Amino acid sequence: MRELRGLGSVPSRSEDPDPSVVRRVMLLGLLPLWLSLQSLRWKRALAPQEAGFDPTPVWLERLSHLHPIWFCLVGFLFVGGLGLAARLRWPVPRPAAVPLDKAALAYLAAQSLAVLVMAPLARTSPLIQQLVYAVWMVISLWPWRHQLGLQWKPGWPGWVGAGYVLAMGGALLYGWLIHPPPSSNAAVPLLLKAGWWERCLWWVQICLITPVIEESWYRSLLSGPARGRLLFSALLFAAVHADPSGFPQLVWLGLVFGWVRWGAGLPAAVATHALWNLSVFVYLLWT
Repeated sequence: MRELRGLGSVPSRSEDPDPSVVRRVMLLGLLPLWLSLQSLRWKRALAPQEAGFDPTPVWLERLSHLHPIWFCLVGFLFVGGLGLAARLRWPVPRPAAVPLDKAALAYLAAQSLAVLVMAPLARTSPLIQQLVYAVWMVISLWPWRHQLGLQWKPGWPGWVGAGYVLAMGGALLYGWLIHPPPSSNAAVPLLLKAGWWERCLWWVQICLITPVIEESWYRSLLSGPARGRLLFSALLFAAVHADPSGFPQLVWLGLVFGWVRWGAGLPAAVATHALWNLSVFVYLLWT
């Protein structure tokens, strides 16, 4: 009987491997490729500009030259946004987040395969590349559609309003106090030089498609209703933009959008992000 009991405790060799272990091994395999791609982007962003290249100042740099009285108003609005945000609370119990290893594996796989999808388009216009990349990332999100949290939650207008004021106020104060150098975002000069029909396509990409994709990935799958996940997703969101001068601002935006997402749902975060992008878009074209 002892031998039978002992044999009964021996695990069967036919058992399937632990799925979490498999996911972590795959993560370790994809991570070097993703890091190498990001290092190339950051190397390009940090490289000295070519002779004769005139970097186009974005709105944060322009705002540093405005009269300080305007920032009294901005500070007032920002404090008001903080007061409104302090009255809002995440739902209890908190919504469940996708396990980080699953979300990270899906993200790295989508980003790595995007290299193969984008390779034939290397010589096409950046706008076409952005649109194709957006389509690919939407396709990659399809298996996760039930985990994204697509429902509008009660009280979402308050969350959107508070999130927008916090995002705008924080960015304005950052631009005024820090005086960041010109942004390395290549889309800004392309947008300013584009014709009206191309600007319409850029508007669709920047103000509609980008908020849906980025909020779905960075604030719904990779984030969660916990400080660690919020900070991780915000840092990742800032890092993938490869914009040294805008890094602190992007971290702040990631935290604000994540706070909105887990308080009022993904659609509210998308709306907040879309309002932010629309504000920057209009400012760039009308100043």
